[in-house]
Amino acid sequence: MKIWDSFVRGYHWLLVMAIFGLWWTAEEALMDWHMRIAFAVGALLLTRFVWAIVGSENARLRAFFRGPKEVVQHLKHLQRKDYTPTATHNPAGGWAVMLMWALLVVQVSTGLFATDEIFFSGPLASLVSSDLQGQLTDLHELNFNVLLTVIGLHVFAILVYRLKGVNLLGAMLHGKREGVSQPKLVNGSLAWALAAAIAASAYYFWW
Repeated sequence: MKIWDSFVRGYHWLLVMAIFGLWWTAEEALMDWHMRIAFAVGALLLTRFVWAIVGSENARLRAFFRGPKEVVQHLKHLQRKDYTPTATHNPAGGWAVMLMWALLVVQVSTGLFATDEIFFSGPLASLVSSDLQGQLTDLHELNFNVLLTVIGLHVFAILVYRLKGVNLLGAMLHGKREGVSQPKLVNGSLAWALAAAIAASAYYFWW
């Protein structure tokens, strides 16, 4: 059964490439491209937040964000041989998604005010004091390292679930998962249009 619509899958893989791009452009001091990629990430995030409200049934926040008790129950269930996956993020995965969203919001937000004090400053850096610019720049760098750590844990979790016979990676590629009921999927075209509009508006503001 198909469980992930085109926007959720595309958003996921574009985000993977964008995070790599952010790291590489920062390492190579290609800050104009760094900012362009950051705007794209912001557009993807904002659109994903909208999709968490009006998108496909299993992509909505209410479908996968559960309380701590259900996370504990899920982890206990995972240890059993009769573990069965769901048609959306499991309770533990839902919390992981929320954590990565929070880290990405912090990353994009602090980047707007960050500066190297020589060649580059974020588009909103002039709105705050030099001391605050420095603090936000330090937070921007620290937060990215935390984000990379969480991504590493995410990859490790994918391997753990694969050992349990659940191919999370494959489902995010082709959108299908066997043995689950198919959720109501929404065409992702409107989401892509919204993401493009947000990114275009950000580029226009920057230039």
